[in-house]
Amino acid sequence: MGKPYLHQDGRDKVTGRAKYSGDIRLPGMLYAAILRPPAHGAKLKSLDVSGARQVEGATVIQDGDLVAVLHALPDQAGKALKKIKAEFEVEEPETGIDNETIYDHLLSVTPKGRVVSQGGDIQEGRKLAKHIFEETYKWGYLAHAPMETHTAAAKMENGKLTVWSSTQTPFPLKDSVAKAVGLPPEKVRIIPPFVGGGFGGKGTNLEALEAARLAKLTGKPIQV
Repeated sequence: MGKPYLHQDGRDKVTGRAKYSGDIRLPGMLYAAILRPPAHGAKLKSLDVSGARQVEGATVIQDGDLVAVLHALPDQAGKALKKIKAEFEVEEPETGIDNETIYDHLLSVTPKGRVVSQGGDIQEGRKLAKHIFEETYKWGYLAHAPMETHTAAAKMENGKLTVWSSTQTPFPLKDSVAKAVGLPPEKVRIIPPFVGGGFGGKGTNLEALEAARLAKLTGKPIQV
């Protein structure tokens, strides 16, 4: 404490020894391919998984809103997923939101901020300034695109659940996983390996919840 400390992970990263969530390998682990709806709010109307079941080694899991294909090989899980016939009911409400109006929309729905630190006097600073420049800059509405994909692995053993997750919020994730699988928080352990970028996009961790649910349902290690 109180002393300079250089980063110790540079050598691991440049040599490829660094382990990310997608590098986790567990004995008997299965890869999960998840059936995703085509849009927010879409409701599943019909489902035919017979084609997926015909892929050798594939296991289909249906648990409420979670439909997944498990396989020892990730490409075979994806192949089996493509054989699922699913029909969704998609609502497309008129939002009036486009690339020009998205900014006003985001400002209108943003929660009120809170002051976490305060000091100085901005108005006094303005009086001292020789020139004041004001401008608004806008750019297209973009999705998060970190180099490392969203990945999680989970293992259920002796009534305890361990989750390796590419997450920026390991402590909230622990509570979320415990709630999702019906375990007390002390029975859940979250291990965050290296995180290859996030920018706030790795805070909800849906894939970790899915891996946890599938691991508990099957009793096998699962990676999503």
